[in-house]
Amino acid sequence: MPRALISVSDDGFTYITLNGATSRYSDTGQAISYLGDYAQETATPLAVTIDDGSKKTEIGIDENGKVGAVPTDDTSAEATMDQSSTVASTDGSAQSAGLPKHSDRNSKDQSTNGQSTGRQNGFAPQDDSPGSNGDSYPLGTPFSGPAAPATPTVKKTPVRRRSARKRPQRLKKITVPGLVLIGLAILMIGAFVVPNIVPVDSPDTPQTIGSEQQVNPASELSVDKTQDVVPSYDNSPAWEAEVPKRASVTASDRGVLLVNDNRLEVLDADTGRSRYMGTIDESPTFAVDTVIDGRPALLWQSGDTAEALFDGKSKPKTYQLPENARITSAGKSVLIKSGNTLSTFGADGLEDVPTPQAGSTPMAIDDDELFSSDWNGPVKAKNIKTGDERSIKLESPGDDLKIIDWISAGHGKAITLWGEQGASTNSGHRIQLVVHSLDDGSILSTVTTTTDIVGEQSWVRGQAGKRAYIGPYLFDLESGLLLMDVSSRDIHLSEPRGTIVPCTMDTNTSCLLAGKQAFKTDTDLLAVVDEGNKALVLGDDSTVRAYPKKSETQDR
Repeated sequence: MPRALISVSDDGFTYITLNGATSRYSDTGQAISYLGDYAQETATPLAVTIDDGSKKTEIGIDENGKVGAVPTDDTSAEATMDQSSTVASTDGSAQSAGLPKHSDRNSKDQSTNGQSTGRQNGFAPQDDSPGSNGDSYPLGTPFSGPAAPATPTVKKTPVRRRSARKRPQRLKKITVPGLVLIGLAILMIGAFVVPNIVPVDSPDTPQTIGSEQQVNPASELSVDKTQDVVPSYDNSPAWEAEVPKRASVTASDRGVLLVNDNRLEVLDADTGRSRYMGTIDESPTFAVDTVIDGRPALLWQSGDTAEALFDGKSKPKTYQLPENARITSAGKSVLIKSGNTLSTFGADGLEDVPTPQAGSTPMAIDDDELFSSDWNGPVKAKNIKTGDERSIKLESPGDDLKIIDWISAGHGKAITLWGEQGASTNSGHRIQLVVHSLDDGSILSTVTTTTDIVGEQSWVRGQAGKRAYIGPYLFDLESGLLLMDVSSRDIHLSEPRGTIVPCTMDTNTSCLLAGKQAFKTDTDLLAVVDEGNKALVLGDDSTVRAYPKKSETQDR
C-alpha cells in the first residue's frame, strides 16, 4: 500500500511526499479532496502519516477516496518495508518544493529577444531553475516568480511497497510521480480533526475536463499561400549583407548580432552596415534589447562579462558580472542576481537593487520599479532609486478562485493561473489564464482553459515587445488582450518577430502567422524592425536581407 508522508512546517504550510514527489498547497480541504481523488482514480488505498514535529498520526484513505482508519493488509509484499524508497523520496523533496517548474518560468524570459530559432541560431536560454547558478533567492525558490518557501526536512518514515497486483501509474490527467501534490493544514488538538473537508462528489470541487474538449470558441484563422518572402512585405530588399556561413545570427531593433568562432559583429538594422566588430573569449549565452538609464542598448553576455552597445555608439561598454550571476529580461530593464544580491545595469556600471522582504521573489524591473511578490500577492513595486513602494492587488477573475501558479511578470503585465479549491498546475481542471495590469492590478484579459493546455507552458515574449504567447494563446503584449487561439488547429507558435509569429503546422510545415492568416513559407524571419517597416530575413545563401513594408496601394 502506498504511503503518503505529511510534514507540517513551522512556516504554516504542510508538505506531502508520495511516490518520490514533494509539494505543497494551502489548505486541508484541497489536500483531502486531492488525495481522495488520487486513491479513487488509481483504485489504490493510501496509508497517510501526519507528522507535525511533535506527534505522528496515522489515517487511511480507501479505494473510494473515503477518509478513515489505516486499512490493514496482511499481504507479505506490502508488509515489507522499503527504506530505500524513503531515502529517495526525502532526497528529492528539496528539488520539487519550489515554484512549479516555473514559471517563465523565466528561463524562457532569458531567451534572446529576436533571436532566430532557425539553423543559424547559436544562443541558448539560461537555466533559471533553483541551483543552476548560485543560491536561489529567496529561500530556495526559482528566480523568476513567487514561490513556496523551501521544503522542510522530511522524516524518513518507512514506505511500504506496492501490492503485487498492478495499478495504473497515470491518472486521467495526473502523471505520477510528476504530479503536484496538495499540502494540508492540520489542526492537532487532542484527537485528530480535519475541518472543511470537501467531499469528492461535492459541487464545490473543481470541474475536470479533458484536453480534447474545446473550452474557447475557435479563433477565425485561414491558411493561405503567399508569393512574398514575408507576407505584406516587398520582395525587393532595401539592403543585404553576406554573413559567414557558419555564423550564428540573431537580430533585434538594435542590430544584427553575428558570432563566428571568436569574432562578434553587430550590423546596423537600418542599413546593414557594420556598427561594431570585436573578439570574444566565449560565445554569448544571452542577448537582449534593453533600456539602461533611459538609453536603448543591445546587451549580450559572454562568460562573466556583459557588453552593452548603446544606440549611436560604435563601441560597447563592458560590465564585470558578479560571481555566478544570473540574468533575466522579464522586464524592460535587465535584473541580475548573485546569491541573495540583486543589481541591474547602469550607465556607469552595475547598480545595486534593494532585495524584497523574505518570502517574496523578485521578478522584473520596469521603469526603475522592482516587482516582487509572495505566492498569494499582492505585488509590491519598489522604486530602486527613490525607495518609494506601492502595493498592487491583483483583481480576482472569480469569487472562489485563487492563484495556483505565477507564470510571469514584467513589461507592465502579470500573468497568472487561477483555479478553484483543489486545482493545481497539472490536475486536469478548468482554470483561468489571467493577464493583469501592473499599473493598478486590473484584469486586461481572461482565458478559460485547462491545466492540460497551459499548466506546464511558459510565457514567451517576442522581439520588439509586440506579441507574447503561452501554449496556443497569442496575446498583444502592449494591451494584454488575447489575439488568437489556435488550440483547435494543428498549429504551434514560436517566438514572435514584431507582429509576425513563426509557426509550424501539420507537425512539419513552416509558416508565418500574420493577423488572422497563416502563410506556408520556409522564410527564416529574424526580426521585424523600424516600427514594423522592415523585415530581416536570413537566406539560404547566408545573406541577411531587409525587406521594406508594402504600401497600402501595393497591398490592394
